[in-house]
Amino acid sequence: MAMFCCGIMLLVVMCGGAVQGQEEKPGGLSWAEKVPERTDDVLINPGMGLYLFGSKNFELYDGDSWHLRLFDILYYRIDWADVEPEERQYQFQEYFGPVIEEWVKRRGKRFSFRIMSENKHSQKEYVTPRWVFDKGVPGVDMKGLYVPHQFDPVFWDERYLAEQERFIAALGAFFDGMPGLEFVDIGSIGEWGEMHLGRWTPEQKEQTGFTEEKYIAAYRRIIDAFARAFPHTAVFLNVGSYHCIDDYAALRGLHFRQDGLKPGGASYNVGEWLYKPYARRGVKCNFEFHSDLRSMREKGWGLTETLQAGLDAPISYLHINLLKDKGFREAPDDVRALLQDAARRVGYRFVATKVRFLQQFHLVAGRPSRMLLQHTWKNIGVAPCYESYALQYTVLNPAGEVVAEHLHFPRTPTTHWWPGEEVTERLSLRLPPDLPAGRYTVRVAMLQPEQEGLRIKLGLAGADEQWRYPVCEVEGIPGQAATGPVYQQGFEGEAQLWGAAEGMRASLDRTQPHEGQSCLLLTGTQQGRWNYAFLELPMAVLPGSKYRLSCWMRVDDFEAPKAPYLKIGLTDADDKWFANIGTNVYDTKNLGTWQHLQAKFETPANTAGGHLAIEKGGREFAATATIRLDDVKLELLESP
Repeated sequence: MAMFCCGIMLLVVMCGGAVQGQEEKPGGLSWAEKVPERTDDVLINPGMGLYLFGSKNFELYDGDSWHLRLFDILYYRIDWADVEPEERQYQFQEYFGPVIEEWVKRRGKRFSFRIMSENKHSQKEYVTPRWVFDKGVPGVDMKGLYVPHQFDPVFWDERYLAEQERFIAALGAFFDGMPGLEFVDIGSIGEWGEMHLGRWTPEQKEQTGFTEEKYIAAYRRIIDAFARAFPHTAVFLNVGSYHCIDDYAALRGLHFRQDGLKPGGASYNVGEWLYKPYARRGVKCNFEFHSDLRSMREKGWGLTETLQAGLDAPISYLHINLLKDKGFREAPDDVRALLQDAARRVGYRFVATKVRFLQQFHLVAGRPSRMLLQHTWKNIGVAPCYESYALQYTVLNPAGEVVAEHLHFPRTPTTHWWPGEEVTERLSLRLPPDLPAGRYTVRVAMLQPEQEGLRIKLGLAGADEQWRYPVCEVEGIPGQAATGPVYQQGFEGEAQLWGAAEGMRASLDRTQPHEGQSCLLLTGTQQGRWNYAFLELPMAVLPGSKYRLSCWMRVDDFEAPKAPYLKIGLTDADDKWFANIGTNVYDTKNLGTWQHLQAKFETPANTAGGHLAIEKGGREFAATATIRLDDVKLELLESP
């Protein structure tokens, strides 16, 4: 109300046209409320999830073992030499073809990978292909876990970086945007592609010209190469203590991964100081356990504490590198329960905490009907959602047939449904005319309209085969058309309280009305307010309804940068303003003429009342005007 009341003087004006058939605010509507039932099922959704090291023996993923229900992402970590054994002879299809054909195309699942240039677990002497060194890239001789010699490149050497940029470009040309590819890791620098030089001695660093500046600059070049090559695929950087590298990756649209999750948290405490602030900047976060389950037990590390430390961070992905396939199948009950709980919590998980709805809607012959809904949602996962999804509401008749569908884009985008916070969405479902009386069912699905067939699974019970979840049941009853003028003012004969903004003088003008005996006349200079005059409507404005606002306006003397128009400001049940709807503006090229201004609009589901105003269009400028107003009308066109 403050928008309309500041700096006004009150004036009693004679007006005609009674308020017709309106209830006192908030409208006398009967709302029901329910709490939807939830499910504990693990949800497999895009942009999140658990994942396992992948095998090409897909028989390992057959059967009904408990762990096969927790994930659908296989993760492959391979050597550069595996996919480019000879210069420009790429083996991408040869290596990943079976994964794409069987795991993605036939089974409809996802995969991810990292290609490494240094890997002490490899049984190869040359993780980076030998031909790279033959072209002059310098290297160092190290001892691998399974071979006495491993030759690793000098990552900050210009020739190495040039070869990697070319390889990354080819990688992106083949894989970027591929259906089923969930993400790619950077593996170009450091042991396993992680942000450290674990086996490098001080002497080796000195001999190869290492400086922090060269190391950081090299990483930035690799980050840029991946950002160019994979504009349509998520890329993860193995983060570490070089915050300037981490931040640069985030600026280039990359995401964060850390492979050192332990009971006290991840290495470098990245979950706290890095993941939490960057998750709200659109950066997905990813953890891998430091050790497998056997090693954890040998070290006295508890799985409960380790998982909780990981899930205290806003992670979208968790690599379950704890057990091999047989180990999963034989895992004790406590391990199963902990991993199932992690699968339910990782990423985002949307539930409806409350639904408010009108228990009945009216069926009027020849006219559309409306249902009103207020849906409160909560993300009970640990991470944000990084896609803007829509809600599709479906109305089914008593026979189970679809009679209406409504695509709703949340006013608060799903990317802002922060973990632990509630978001309320309000909508009006428009139904076709001439529906029979009976009990109608409303279901909701979450989807990405731009990607046909993509449905987001919700943490709610009762999903049907199209992943639509029950919302409520509403009774359709025969009714009468509650339509027509609900407010009319011709400034004839009866008292009505109006407000004129400071600097404006309001009076009845009986010399030049549009119709009848008189009109409202406003004259003066106004500055510092939004409007010239206003009126608080004396009756409710119905939620989820369609209205038409109109008037006749005549402007004579006028000095202002913006033309006036008529506006309705909508308020909720607490009389709090939340939205404005304006008519077309007065055409100031034709001053001194009566012009008809109007607007059709639909009221949100939280509407309860409103204010009318002759709008100025801004508060920062002075406006001198002579304005006449006549035949103001608010008409109800459709209602619940």
